Amino acid sequence: MWKSVLLATITGLLLALSWPTLGFPGLLFVAFIPLLIIEKQFSDAPFKRKSLKIFLLSWLSFIIWNALAYRWLYFAKPQIGATAMENQQAMIAYYFPVILNSLFMAIVFIAYHFIRKKHGEWYGFAFLPAFWMSFEKLHLNWDFSWPWLNLGNGFASYYKWIQWYDLTGTFGGTLWVWVANLILFKAVMLYLEHGNKKLMKKLIIAFMVVVLLPIGISYLTYYNYEDKGEEINVVVIQPELDPYREKYEKSSAQILQEIITEGEKVMTQDIDLIVTPETSFPGREDVVMNNLQMDPNIIKLNQWISKYPKAVFIGGTSMVEFTNATQAPNLTSIPYKDDVWVNRYNSAIQLENQNDSIPFYHKSKLVVGVEYFPYPSILKPLLGSLMLDFGGSTYSLTKSQNKTNFVNQQNSAEIAPTICYESIYGEFTSEFVKNGANLISISTNDSWWGNTDGHRQFLDYARLRAIENRRSVARSANSGISAFINQRGDVIESLAYEKQGALSGTLKMNTEITNYSTTGDFLARMALIVSSIILAYAFAAKLLNKDKKV
Repeated sequence: MWKSVLLATITGLLLALSWPTLGFPGLLFVAFIPLLIIEKQFSDAPFKRKSLKIFLLSWLSFIIWNALAYRWLYFAKPQIGATAMENQQAMIAYYFPVILNSLFMAIVFIAYHFIRKKHGEWYGFAFLPAFWMSFEKLHLNWDFSWPWLNLGNGFASYYKWIQWYDLTGTFGGTLWVWVANLILFKAVMLYLEHGNKKLMKKLIIAFMVVVLLPIGISYLTYYNYEDKGEEINVVVIQPELDPYREKYEKSSAQILQEIITEGEKVMTQDIDLIVTPETSFPGREDVVMNNLQMDPNIIKLNQWISKYPKAVFIGGTSMVEFTNATQAPNLTSIPYKDDVWVNRYNSAIQLENQNDSIPFYHKSKLVVGVEYFPYPSILKPLLGSLMLDFGGSTYSLTKSQNKTNFVNQQNSAEIAPTICYESIYGEFTSEFVKNGANLISISTNDSWWGNTDGHRQFLDYARLRAIENRRSVARSANSGISAFINQRGDVIESLAYEKQGALSGTLKMNTEITNYSTTGDFLARMALIVSSIILAYAFAAKLLNKDKKV
């Protein structure tokens, strides 16, 4: 049994050491083999409760992977002087996804075990990648969404390997990982069980082709690709504002002045676009949607950009909207006073000279437990406000129902104004591009976890969005890392973490649409069909066998 525990531990460690900023993604191609060996050997063994043991060992593997790959979540608290409650909330924010996400992965793996055991190896080999991809797709779209460890994300630091994501998105990477693991696993088992070196060698060659051919094609694509489109001069501003204390202690005027001061250091009359981080203003207050033009923060920003006639400003802000109604307008409406309700938003706005209209976009992909309470009708009576207390709010934010590109009268930019967490969602971002976006802006706040791997992984994930859509990215992050990313995924300029300042650079606005921008997660949809067919076949076969016995 201890040998099996060791094998399960090896799988967990290999997966963790393959993750961006932590190690080498080549380990992904062999990481699942120890766990697959456990499943095969336990299935053939005579002892009882085999399935339970396989499930628990796979859960151990995935707990190790989850716990190490995003251990930075544990530091989601003030880095100095955290209270006992803040420490407790950080622990919940860390352990909850570690336990739950690893449990979901173990369920996927045990489902593979049952399919392979009942219907044979080839059914199992077809089912495992398809069902895993189906799980990843679900994880992008339900209330407990946490796709950080979707396997295709594992190549974000080695982005020169996956230039073909403009065809497949990250699901191509997930399929790549599973096909490689299953081929090499089959080779290993042929040798261990039958001593068949001849077929083993053929499978090893197949494994090498499967791994190396896409990398070779990717390098050819990388070195032959040139950024396309009209140029745009961009400034991204990087405040260093403590989101736990300083944001609520400083006045809105002071916070806004710091943004303007940093921007002024790099501003010229040639600047076309300015981007600021997520909720970069107004601090402890909110911008009122009902009267945007009269908000003092917006008035001050308009006065600033009036000095630069070509400049368009995109800024992250927190907004509220008041509604007079006898009943709550929607599920996230908060009672304010008699027959008055308020909705809160994490938003981006656009300001430009000689245009009184103020386009805005509300964040659609909200962070579970921090910005959004999952399945409130079921969980709220059980958990109260514990999860949302971690983010300093006892109510959920309201999601946008539309993906709104920002267009302006000053230049030809059509901007996808993604906010923070949204930038890890491939198909979600591609829908902005499909709707006409020729540039991606990311407004984010990466100072929640201190100087850990969190903000570095987040930056690398932004490379994936650039490659998938062949769109340049202007990334503005509170505390860093703010950066410009070209259409190949190169970070062409960045501002170090915990350094207050601003960057000025030139990006290109591509108008050509990639296959991925058009088709989105088509591989995941195919995987859903394949896994559904196999599951339906398995259930039908079970029912027919029962009928025969009767």
